[in-house]
Amino acid sequence: MNPIEAGHLAGLLGHELRNPLAAAMTRVLLAREMVDAGDPRAPVLDGALRDLERLSSLFDGWLAIARTGRPQHATVDVCELLASVARRCGAEVVCCRGEPVVSGNRALLERALDNLCDNARHAGAHSIRLAAQSDGHEVDIHVEDDGEGIAPEDVDRIFAAGWSSRGSTGLGLYAVARTVESLSGRLRCVPLTGGTRFTITLPHAAASPALA
Repeated sequence: MNPIEAGHLAGLLGHELRNPLAAAMTRVLLAREMVDAGDPRAPVLDGALRDLERLSSLFDGWLAIARTGRPQHATVDVCELLASVARRCGAEVVCCRGEPVVSGNRALLERALDNLCDNARHAGAHSIRLAAQSDGHEVDIHVEDDGEGIAPEDVDRIFAAGWSSRGSTGLGLYAVARTVESLSGRLRCVPLTGGTRFTITLPHAAASPALA
């Protein structure tokens, strides 16, 4: 798909999906106002609203990438982000050193980490460890698992659209790679003995051209 076609597709998605998404959020908000805080339905509605808000942020981020090649940037506290991902994905934050703060799109970066955790679970991982460290110039974010691993000969092609060794759509790791690229970062995969480590490297917020 060329850039012009991608732009038209982004506009079409914006027209067709934005209004239904906004309507769904409004209905969930109205439903939430109809129940008391102690009602057992309240946490379900609160969770649905959070999911819709995340979907809206993801939609806006990918729409910006399709139109301009770059999402909107804001300062992201990586330690806080990892804690949020860990709670949702059942992972463990094992290290967060050096004030890892990046200029990026939180919703897209969070979804990229979710995708890596999902990929680990699908590979049979029982343990997923998250870590971040910064040298003041760059921030490394690690997602390490004890799953079945990736064959060394597949490392150079796992981020290609449509490639999968398990019969899936092959879009999860492609989406991660595209997200990292749009944030001026790098993505690496290192096969381990009994697992895999993915590393996202992003400019530190103080060194990011987005904040210059």
